Formats: sequence, structure tokens, C-alpha cells
Amino acid sequence: MADQDKTTQFSSQLRERLATIERRDWELWALALGALGIMTLGLVLVLIPAFWSEDRTIQISATITPGMLVGILFIVGLFLVYLVKKQLQLRATRLQSINETWNYEVSHVQMLMDPLTRVFNRSALNEMLAKEIKRAQRNNTMMAFIYVDVDDFKNVNTRHGHLFGDLVLAEVGGILKGSIRGSDFVIRMGGDEFLVALVETNEAGGAIVKNRMMNRVAEWNKTSPMPTYQLSLSCGVHEFDPSGS
Repeated sequence: MADQDKTTQFSSQLRERLATIERRDWELWALALGALGIMTLGLVLVLIPAFWSEDRTIQISATITPGMLVGILFIVGLFLVYLVKKQLQLRATRLQSINETWNYEVSHVQMLMDPLTRVFNRSALNEMLAKEIKRAQRNNTMMAFIYVDVDDFKNVNTRHGHLFGDLVLAEVGGILKGSIRGSDFVIRMGGDEFLVALVETNEAGGAIVKNRMMNRVAEWNKTSPMPTYQLSLSCGVHEFDPSGS
């Protein structure tokens, strides 16, 4: 719940910052268009009398001292420099917001990852899995879950040591991830227990993924770094029907 509150707060602050950037951007455009409108209006006021004259000619005479000309050019230059500077500042602020958003998303995903197996940890249950279940209910689509348990894992740590036990868990995480699609995900529930969530999949599709896992386990056993150990998984497939039928 605390992580969700932080996410909501960050999203709100980001929206406010982007809204401020867009508002300042529009203010600059309005200022530039206003200056252009004033110059256009002045030109129109000069040209209008010519349309009412008989010879339809325009005669413009003006006396401008060098100092006045320099002053006008200086003011115009300052105005252009101001616009460019503000645009660069807005661009830098926008890029900073995008970079902060990217860093936040990366760090947030890392918080949901199990460092050993490189699959999602139990914290992802309340965030990712809850969203997928709501989406399935909204779209009335099936989901399938595969509950995975490493057989006799306690004896693995006892006979071969915790280091090899960690290796087995990491390899299981890789096997499970390699057996699913990019839209599916794996969650380490704790210890040697995993949950595989298959979106838009029924029980028959879950069984296909389960067989794929078993085939990968068999391949792993052929090239196992510990010949005396044979990896074995217990898997149960459960179908989630959003209609409740």
C-alpha cells in the first residue's frame, strides 16, 4: 500500500510538472505571436491609407538616428534571445522529467524483482497480478495460473549446500521465464515456490506451458553441473474464469 501511495504521489507530481511546462510553452508562443501581431497591425495601419488614395501609392518617410536604430535592434535581439533561452529551459526541464520518470520506473521494477532468480517477488502480487485480474474481469478473458514447487528442495541445501541451492533456484527462474510469453510473468512466492501467471490463457493453454517447462527441466538435467542431482518440479494448473462460472 505504501508503494502504491508513492506511485500515485509521483504520478501526480509528474502531471503537475508537465502541465506547468506546457503552460509556460504556450505562454512563450502567445508572447511571440503577440509581438508578431503588433508588428503586423502596425504594418496594416501604414498600408490602409494607400487603399483610399487615388494613386494607390505608399510613401513612407522616417528619420531614425543611428542610436535609435541600434536601440531597436538591441531590443529585438534581446526579445529573440529571451525566447530562445526560455525554450531551451523548457526543453531541459521536459528532458529532466522524462529522465526522472524513466529512472523511477526502472527502480520501481527493480524493487519488484527477486535478485536471486530475476523473476518478480511477492510484492508484485498486489500490483501486477491485481491489475491483470482486473483487466481479465473487465475484458472477460481467461487467465491460467501454474503453481510450481521444487521437489525435495530442503535436501538440496542439506546435501549440496546453500550455494548450490541458490544456483538451482536461479536456474528454475530461468526455466520458467523461458517457457512463457512476454505478456506472462513469474512470481517467486518464497523459498522454492513460484507462481506463473498466463494472461488470456485457459487451462488447456496452461497445460501446454506446463509440458514446455517439463521439457526444459529434462534438458537442464542432461547438462546439469551436479550430475548427482536431478531437478524435478511439481506443477499444478488452475484456470481463472472472470465470469465465475
